[in-house]
Amino acid sequence: MDHLAKKFLEEDATNKDLYVQGIIFKNDSFLDVLNQKFNDYLFRINLYSYIKKTIFYVARDLKQRENALREKEGLYLNVLDADFEEEKINTIADAPMDFAEEIYKDQGDIDYKELFTDKEVLEAISTLTDRQKQIIHECIIKNREEEMVAKELGITKQAALSKLRKQIGGK
Repeated sequence: MDHLAKKFLEEDATNKDLYVQGIIFKNDSFLDVLNQKFNDYLFRINLYSYIKKTIFYVARDLKQRENALREKEGLYLNVLDADFEEEKINTIADAPMDFAEEIYKDQGDIDYKELFTDKEVLEAISTLTDRQKQIIHECIIKNREEEMVAKELGITKQAALSKLRKQIGGK
């Protein structure tokens, strides 16, 4: 407390005058003003101390969270450049992608047993040629327009569809 009182008296020259008048000459009005100013001084010190501690602990908490996140994620694009001791931003080239095409792209041989549950349809598909199966796959599974598929493959889809209709009884 002695240290605080000394700092208080050194802070402002009027504080020394109040101290002399209030404590040494026992003047109550000066003593009241001195007590009020000292209480204000203590409040400011406590407030500054509170703010300082809050900043310190919040910064420490943020650092701990950042470290935990780094351990959890493990992969950062930004790396520390050892030569310059600063963070360098790495970039990854972003190639445009047609997500609809990725979803519908050929998966190799398709097991139609997983797609169709009707036994007649499965038997009818198994009688088709590979080319006819390709037309059915493009038109029905990939939901592409018949004319576009026919142009790409250089054939008409009618042959495959009519054969499929005949096999399942004209449905």
